[in-house]
Amino acid sequence: MFQNLQKKFLDIIYWLHDILQLNSPIRVVILIIDIVIVSLLIIYMYKFIKKTRASQIFKGIILLFSLFIIAKIFNMVILNFILTNFLTYGVVLLIVVFQPEIRNVFEQIGRQKLVDVFDMNGDILVKHSISEIVKAVEIMSLKKIGALIVIQRNTNISEVLKEGVALSAKISSELIQNIFTPRTPLHDGAIVIDKSQILAAKCILPLASEVAVPKNLGTRHRAAIGITEISDALVVVVSEETGTISLAEGSNLTRNLSGDKLKELLLTKLDRTKNSQVMKNIVKK
Repeated sequence: MFQNLQKKFLDIIYWLHDILQLNSPIRVVILIIDIVIVSLLIIYMYKFIKKTRASQIFKGIILLFSLFIIAKIFNMVILNFILTNFLTYGVVLLIVVFQPEIRNVFEQIGRQKLVDVFDMNGDILVKHSISEIVKAVEIMSLKKIGALIVIQRNTNISEVLKEGVALSAKISSELIQNIFTPRTPLHDGAIVIDKSQILAAKCILPLASEVAVPKNLGTRHRAAIGITEISDALVVVVSEETGTISLAEGSNLTRNLSGDKLKELLLTKLDRTKNSQVMKNIVKK
């Protein structure tokens, strides 16, 4: 058994040697460069895929490829037959099903600058944007202006964006207040924020069930909890009746927040630098 495995392993090594043409030091260097470029492309593609509904499918494909390799090595005839046929026709099916997401990836690649293509360290929300959001929320709380602010994180909520009015505007306290001022065209619904931009306004959010929300809370709070049930978004809510500030995350609602407390929570949950420091402190302890 061990000898057969050793023979198969050596056969794979010789096969790779022939395929990769590793017959000179230059070819080895080219191979290393090749691997680096392909690795960066895979990481970049995964960065976009994980924000969509295809992320779980992507993990499943990786698992199937792993099983396929194991089936090949150990000569598992039935498993090898099933996976060979699935990988042959299943990939085409997945391309058809997830065509909108794939198109979106290539559109975003085209819009970005070359120097930004492999930038994996961009902050989700800069501190300035958080300050502008909190400033607007504090003023709207005092004036009892209802507001619903969705902060997109890893999960892409493109279905929600489609129902709203596209803005792609820089975040500012004044703009947020203007959007939610009663009787203005965009004041109904939610705004969706990603990084340092307001992506859309007048967005309709899915509502949480009445069981999941206290009876004394209205539609605005149900919508805030509803979107966090299907995504990892953060949602800031200002009550029109009481001016109370709340933050929804993971189907939970934290109420009666002050402006300072809201800012602290947003910095902790969204700011990459602060998160890194928190992790360092945990490690030290």
